Amino acid sequence: MNLMTNNTITIPKEMTRGEELLIVPRKKFEEFLRWQKRREWEEKDTDEAIRIFKNELKNGKLKLARNFAEILKKAKEHAK
Repeated sequence: MNLMTNNTITIPKEMTRGEELLIVPRKKFEEFLRWQKRREWEEKDTDEAIRIFKNELKNGKLKLARNFAEILKKAKEHAK
């Protein structure tokens, strides 16, 4: 997403009580809000996946293998 366009105006902090403000087109601002919301959701989803992984690793629910052939071998042994 590229928010840097010629349509962005910066209002100097001297005119706004010490804080710089930006004026951007509504469409760009709404695009930014959607991007931000999607990113927040992805971060929460990733944090949840890491929490589940650590919990299952701690409780011995994960099977570790060095390669795919080892996984297949263990699966065949378990199926017997």
